[in-house]
Amino acid sequence: MSKRLPGMLMRGLLVVGLLIGVLMIGTRLLSSATVSSLPLGAVTPTRATLQDKAIAAGRVVPRNEVKVKPQVNGILEDVVVRPGQWVKKGDRLAKLRLLASPVDINVAQSELNRAKMELDRAEMEVGRRQRLHDQRFVSDSELQDQQLRRQLAKEKFEAAKRDLELRLKGASKQVAQSINEVRATVDGMVLERLVDVGDFVIKSNDLNEGTTIVSLADMNQLLFKGEVEEVVAGRLQQGMPLVITIGALPGQEFEAELEYIAPKAKKTDQGRNTFEIHAALQVKQGVFIRAGYSAIAEVIFSRHENVLTVPESHLLFHGTQPFVKVQTAPEHTEERAIITGLSDGIRIEVVEGLKETDWVMIP
Repeated sequence: MSKRLPGMLMRGLLVVGLLIGVLMIGTRLLSSATVSSLPLGAVTPTRATLQDKAIAAGRVVPRNEVKVKPQVNGILEDVVVRPGQWVKKGDRLAKLRLLASPVDINVAQSELNRAKMELDRAEMEVGRRQRLHDQRFVSDSELQDQQLRRQLAKEKFEAAKRDLELRLKGASKQVAQSINEVRATVDGMVLERLVDVGDFVIKSNDLNEGTTIVSLADMNQLLFKGEVEEVVAGRLQQGMPLVITIGALPGQEFEAELEYIAPKAKKTDQGRNTFEIHAALQVKQGVFIRAGYSAIAEVIFSRHENVLTVPESHLLFHGTQPFVKVQTAPEHTEERAIITGLSDGIRIEVVEGLKETDWVMIP
């Protein structure tokens, strides 16, 4: 009897295994039959998260980009910075070989001569007032006023002398910097260099905007600039949060705050109205964003999570009332009025009128 026990146990285990297998196959067949019994085109309501949002295409740019130009005309001798380099205000960027025009030199010489004549006249007047003061014909205040005029005339003369010296030599003994040195006007990164050594550059004037040698920008202060359609612009308000995705940085999202909506539309080539928007971008620590990156901004107006939804294509309407066609028995359907909520353009929220087990047919 003890010898037959292991054999019987093995046969018992085999029978149990066969029964479990049959049960699993039956379950699959039943499930398959249930799925296959779902009529063609029918769907069951499913739970999902819906968002009412708008999308704007644009790019990321520095908030302020500064174009650095020379103070004088000349030939570019040297550039000591490169794109991508951070500089401080006052740092030397480039050096010129001065090419002062004869007109500029003549103007500076004339200013110097005029300042010298005014200084000589002021000196003579101080001497005359001093003699009258000694004789009690001029008060102390009158003498002091004339002495002040002489001091102002002297300062004007010194300034004119420095200006002429700078135009002739490019540097002056009285000033620490040379006008033929181009220096940073703000803290920031060098974005681009627009001229090469040997190029002729000119200062800005009333007739010419001058030659830009380099452009600088604080790359920690960035903006998203994009455009939205007319129907979206009417729903926007300053201070709204935006989510920015950048094509060159996949998998990352950046927060931004809407701070500008253009008051005037732009007309596209297709005749549509669009409005420019600006949003302040929050730069993440350790992430470098290059100026000009293409980006997409999402403005989320509302968000409903884990709500019952059906495809909008399965809705039909009688007037403004939405209905769905629900199968209640084989070969039998009925139209059922529902209450809808948020839509993302593909699926729509069903607030009332359906259950998750209902079969919704294509109308």
